[in-house]
Amino acid sequence: MENRLIITKYSDQYYPPTPNNFTLFLRKSVLFQIIRFFILNYKIMKILIKGHS
Repeated sequence: MENRLIITKYSDQYYPPTPNNFTLFLRKSVLFQIIRFFILNYKIMKILIKGHS
């Protein structure tokens, strides 16, 4: 006989964790999103400038 693992479908380990209140606040915060937008654009521009020089 073969040893087979029995995996139960849809158990709790297959679902992602729920975000806490602070994470939800940061996702909804317009100021935080604007800051993250400029940080991301800065990183992209740094890569582009390095590649074109």
